Amino acid sequence: MKITYLRLEPHHLKDLYEIRFSVTENLLHAHQIKYLQRKQAVEDIRQGGGWICKSGNEYLGYGFGIFAPEPLIGGLFVKPEFQRNGIGRNLIEKITNWFAEKDIHSIMLTTDKGSNAEFFYKKNGWYADGMDEYGQLIMRREV
Repeated sequence: MKITYLRLEPHHLKDLYEIRFSVTENLLHAHQIKYLQRKQAVEDIRQGGGWICKSGNEYLGYGFGIFAPEPLIGGLFVKPEFQRNGIGRNLIEKITNWFAEKDIHSIMLTTDKGSNAEFFYKKNGWYADGMDEYGQLIMRREV
């Protein structure tokens, strides 16, 4: 399977939604709904730290780094049937490099404790750094 990585653009929003709602873990929490509203999502995408990947005509996964105001991964999702193919790892690498180019030395994200995503991030150099006010695990990684 040939996978192509493209810069995430506002016109990819429908594909982003399709991928986001395909996952079976890290389901959308009530406090996250505002980030998927078109205006906010487009603002985040326009920061420039996002990528989406596809094979043929199908979009498989996306990830993006943002400043909100601190540097963080605003989302990283891969359709379940395409997980464990290196897509998530490649997306993290692209996002991490984007932050490094901006002279950022540490980035964070939140995920559900005990999820496959938690173990994926730990395997890729992230460490747990407490819980947020919504009960999600805060993770950090040095760039």
